[in-house]
Amino acid sequence: MSENTKIEWTDHTWNPWEGCQKVGPGCDHCYAEGHNARFGGGQAPNWGPGAPRRRTSATNWRKPFRWNAAHTAFAAVHGRRQRVFCASLADVFDNEVPIEWFIDVLDVWRQTPNLDKLVLTKRVGNVSKRLAEAFNVLMARADCAENPTVAWLVSCPTNT
Repeated sequence: MSENTKIEWTDHTWNPWEGCQKVGPGCDHCYAEGHNARFGGGQAPNWGPGAPRRRTSATNWRKPFRWNAAHTAFAAVHGRRQRVFCASLADVFDNEVPIEWFIDVLDVWRQTPNLDKLVLTKRVGNVSKRLAEAFNVLMARADCAENPTVAWLVSCPTNT
């Protein structure tokens, strides 16, 4: 069982923002939308086309750095790297998310090379587009080549 989440196949969850929109029938029973509604007084304020996505706190954004720093101790106990499910309450490839936020996520991933980032998306068609948008910004940074971004991308296609 996971230590910091009830999701058995990951060790941590990290949500850089909350909010999304349905893209097909595979989204009909979305946990994240229900979560957003429970904490939104019965409505999902960060859900749907045009709804504002909510960026999480700076404290939350520092969590991957703490986990990355604890890599050696974790590996000694578990014999493997830590797995981080990125955006269990969103989809990082959502068109409605500002590109600057996406670039910030990629930069966190780049700076935490000891973590396996697990990224689930129903928007596999957006992956190349969003990465291309972010690529030029990241490559302009002097330290970008030091730590390449490594993530496990899982596509959850749905009929639309």
